[in-house]
Amino acid sequence: MEIINQKYKSLSKLKNDFFSASPFPYVVLDDFFDPEYFTVLTEELQQNNDFVMGKNFTSDVESNKSISLNSRLPDLVSNIVAELNTQNWVDNLKELTGIETLVTTHNGNTILANYHEMESDGLLGAHVDHSHEPELGLPHVLNIIIYLSSDWRVDFGGSTIFFNQTGSEAKSKVDYMPNRAVIFLHTPYSFHGVDRLKDNGDIKRKSLYVDYYSESLTPFKHMDLSFKNHWFKHGTTFILPKLLDYIKWKNRIYAKTHIKYLFEKAVS
Repeated sequence: MEIINQKYKSLSKLKNDFFSASPFPYVVLDDFFDPEYFTVLTEELQQNNDFVMGKNFTSDVESNKSISLNSRLPDLVSNIVAELNTQNWVDNLKELTGIETLVTTHNGNTILANYHEMESDGLLGAHVDHSHEPELGLPHVLNIIIYLSSDWRVDFGGSTIFFNQTGSEAKSKVDYMPNRAVIFLHTPYSFHGVDRLKDNGDIKRKSLYVDYYSESLTPFKHMDLSFKNHWFKHGTTFILPKLLDYIKWKNRIYAKTHIKYLFEKAVS
C-alpha cells in the first residue's frame, strides 16, 4: 500500500509556490497520503488512541498539548515517519527547496517526538524550534507537519499560524484540514504556532511532525528571503504575549531561552 499520494512524488513543480509564500517559504499539500492509506490510518487511530504520551504541556503558551513516545506508536504511524526519512523523499525535498545538503536524523526523535495531540482550548504560541541536530549540531532547516484528525472541522480552530521575523505579528495561517500537510522552511526567524482550539468537544487535534537538517552551516545562502538568510544556534524559543510575562517565575525557562536567542542573534 502506498503511503504518500502519487501526485507528490515530485515536488519540483511546487518550487515557485514554496518560495513565493509569505512570511517565509512554505507549501500546502492537500490529500497528502494516498486515500486508501489515510482511510486505514484513520480507522487505526480511532481504535487505538491510547498511546503512552511522553510529555504534557500546560503553560500559557503551550496548553493542553502532549507528545507521544515513538516506541508506542502504531505501525501505520511509525511507517509514515520512516517513509519521510527515506532518501527518495529527502531527494524530493531537495528539489523543492534547493537545499542540496539536506539530511535526516534519528536523534532527538527517538524518545519524544513525532506524534502530537492537542485537546480542547489548546494553544501553541509563537516560537521557533530548536536550531540544530542534537548530536552533530547540523542546522535545522525544514519541517513537515501532517494533519491526521479525519473528523476535524475548520471552525474548531487549530490552524498553523506563521508570524513575522520577530514572532510578534501573525502574517498567515494554514487551516487544519484532514490529510493536509504543510512543509515550511525553518530558519531562526520562522516563528510559528497553533491557533487556539475551540468548540471541538472530545475531538483531538492530531498531527505528525518530522524535521530535516543541513550538512552546511550556510544552508540558506542561495535563497532570497525577506529577512537575514543566515543561521545561528538557539534553543526552542517562545514569544510571550506581554513583556512583563518574562519576569514571572513560572515563565523563567521561556525568559532564559529568549535571552540566549537574542544574544546569539546579536553576535551572529
